[in-house]
Amino acid sequence: MDSNETVEIIDLRITPEQMAELLQRGNYYPGWHMNKKSWYTVILDESVRDEELFERIRSSYELAAK
Repeated sequence: MDSNETVEIIDLRITPEQMAELLQRGNYYPGWHMNKKSWYTVILDESVRDEELFERIRSSYELAAK
């Protein structure tokens, strides 16, 4: 983002194979302070629907639990 505005974010886990496709969508960013091969950042500004965000949280949890 090209702003100094403070925003809320969440970092979620993903497989490296899924990362490139996800980042092309525009609402997702490489993990802010995480391993950028396995983590991505979502800005919690309602640009991602709640249902999609909840599914991504569930998926991230399952990857982390392995």
